[in-house]
Amino acid sequence: MITHAFEALAKSEREAFGAPDHPLLVVQHPIGTVKIEEVNKRADAAFDKLVDILLDPQQKKAAVG
Repeated sequence: MITHAFEALAKSEREAFGAPDHPLLVVQHPIGTVKIEEVNKRADAAFDKLVDILLDPQQKKAAVG
């Protein structure tokens, strides 16, 4: 799980570590500077996508707006 600001880095890292098919869950950036209520809202929005990735790891990328 990464924010969209780090998507290119995550793709590069998974290639470097020999896991090019490792799925990514991309969420809205930033996280660190927003209020906890907004973080909770984003987490709720991402939860179902995370479960989908865990159940079907062949999904290459799941984006959460």
